[in-house]
Amino acid sequence: TVTAGNTGKTYGDTDPGLTYQITSGSLAFTDTFTGNIQRTAGENAGSYAITEGTLALNNNYNLNVNQGTFTITPRAITVTGDSVTKVYGNPDPVFTYQTTSGTLVAGDSFTGTLTRDPGKDVGVYAVTQGTLSLGSNYTLTYINGQLTIGKRDITITADAKSKTEGQSDPPLTWTVTDLVSGDTYTGALD
Repeated sequence: TVTAGNTGKTYGDTDPGLTYQITSGSLAFTDTFTGNIQRTAGENAGSYAITEGTLALNNNYNLNVNQGTFTITPRAITVTGDSVTKVYGNPDPVFTYQTTSGTLVAGDSFTGTLTRDPGKDVGVYAVTQGTLSLGSNYTLTYINGQLTIGKRDITITADAKSKTEGQSDPPLTWTVTDLVSGDTYTGALD
């Protein structure tokens, strides 16, 4: 009887060699094993049986193989959201990120997009993971970026006015440029 050794790898890495040991009985004379134990095919994260495969002995033996387990663990990736800015009232910029630890396996790619905490006023908002994913073959760690909303510059231009001496002052009026739709101003000119 031989027992396959439990082993494994990280998703995307090369398989290590499979091993086994005699756990019951012994070989006679100079007899040797031929062939190899094998694991169930598959490259996604999960558990796979290590089986007899082509392992054999001559007809003088009854060979029993105790299966082992080959475990493929998810690959670790850390992503950090980039910090971005915008002016109050402007559309959000595209939220981007950088891989700061780990690597992708060739042919794999991210899906989904980042999002941010809600709010439109001047301040700092977290840029969060949103739907960004790599699937079950990866353990994705996401570090928030931030969106800083800065104040919007507006220009108030006082309208030219005149009056005849002794008359009351005319109403003071002005023109405002670049005010965000829905916002209003308060106060009056002096």
